[in-house]
Amino acid sequence: MNHEHPGSAGLQVERTSLAWVRTALAASIVALIVTRYGVVRHEPLLSAAGVLLLVGAAGLWFGAHRRQLSIGEALTVGRSPVNLAAMRLMTVMVVVTALASVCAILTLR
Repeated sequence: MNHEHPGSAGLQVERTSLAWVRTALAASIVALIVTRYGVVRHEPLLSAAGVLLLVGAAGLWFGAHRRQLSIGEALTVGRSPVNLAAMRLMTVMVVVTALASVCAILTLR
């Protein structure tokens, strides 16, 4: 059963949007760590991966910001705030970040 309280419309979407921000923060931290280790250990491939992850993390920050702005607009107009292309891009970025993290851990051993 769905027992919504007055004023709760859009709260789930807002929590999802905030989750995007947390994911962007985590991706940024991983990107900085990978870049640092690549530079410190003179590993150009690891450094390049870190820089690409930083670019992707910046894209996530931008996407999260745009998502927060579009949520209110979509709910006021009465349309769904779901953006499938953005969700796919987020999924790809999270997978790439996870793979880069695993590669960095294996490289540092």
